[in-house]
Amino acid sequence: MSKEFLAALDQMQHEKGIPKEEIISLIEHAVSKCLVKVYPLSDRYKVTLDRETGQIVAWGIKSAVGKVADPRKEILLSAAREIDPKVSEGDDVELPIDVDEIARIASQTIKKVITQRIREYEKISVYKKYKQMENRIVSGRVFRFIGRKAIFDFGDAEAVLPADEQIPKQFLRANSFVKTLILRVEGNEKKCEIILSRSHPEFLKQLLSDEVPEIKEGIVEIVKAVRQPGIRSKVLVKSLKEHVDPVGTCVGVRGSRIKTIISELGGEKIDLVDAAKNPAAIVASSLSPARVESSAVKINKSKKKAVVTIDPSQRGQALGQGGFNINLASELTGMEIDIEFGEKELSDTAEAGDPEPAPAVAPETSGPPTDGNIDEKKEDN
Repeated sequence: MSKEFLAALDQMQHEKGIPKEEIISLIEHAVSKCLVKVYPLSDRYKVTLDRETGQIVAWGIKSAVGKVADPRKEILLSAAREIDPKVSEGDDVELPIDVDEIARIASQTIKKVITQRIREYEKISVYKKYKQMENRIVSGRVFRFIGRKAIFDFGDAEAVLPADEQIPKQFLRANSFVKTLILRVEGNEKKCEIILSRSHPEFLKQLLSDEVPEIKEGIVEIVKAVRQPGIRSKVLVKSLKEHVDPVGTCVGVRGSRIKTIISELGGEKIDLVDAAKNPAAIVASSLSPARVESSAVKINKSKKKAVVTIDPSQRGQALGQGGFNINLASELTGMEIDIEFGEKELSDTAEAGDPEPAPAVAPETSGPPTDGNIDEKKEDN
């Protein structure tokens, strides 16, 4: 050992984040254990690494006794007093070990200890780093596939994008770089698994946050986002600053901002709904791409229910294939939504004593000026 060794520990602390004193303590402990196994002097050892010179010194420890029963554990009191005249029977005596013997035994042990600790610290570092990055977007290389699972390479760690966290019908290619959400980090500091997602609503929210500066600046807030991955999403947004249109802000000039996100999601359509509207208007907008007038929405607050009357021609648009559109609208608004067709009077649908008629407003459309839907044409999905 030498001062160069101590300098190497300083460098390791700087580059790997492993405290120098921790490595020194581990070396002392490891050399002590190694001496017990291979050196016959004693069954207990004290090892110290000099912080100034880098030199390792060690002592075998024995108890001073009047009669020796176990030579590895005990030393005659008379012999002990030759080392330290003040020793009494039962005291521990430290017997110096030859420096060359220590160096021979310690060299391989130290190398093993340091290598093992570096690996442990790298695992701890990876766990802490990615645990702090949960619900954030990262870009990684698609490394390989295990069945339908995609394995990503982040350089210092691998991560898994399960099949059910992928966007349906969007195919990933090996060696391509893809944005994903770090959904969660499972396990612990010794062994962890990084789970990714592209289908979670949080992925959409983070894409919006990255693309729309006003969201990060606290001018516009994403209240809620719901998704049918690969098909349609609905996002409730609100402005925290007067005279700022949250929907238009998210859409961008000529749809520039929202189109970037749609492209990342493989063409998934996005409906933006202004949370500042009255409840009936929010429900009406949430049913986009169907054209629904807010005056055709009846709200029952106590039952968290909305009854909506629409033109029969809008049935497919409102429901969506398999009912996904109305289900998304219900999830976004937190209300059970019932659809009725035609011009039926709505007064009998509200709970007695709890009516909340919606104000008459201009008909909602599915274009960007009103509810933020960027579809260029109507579809039944």
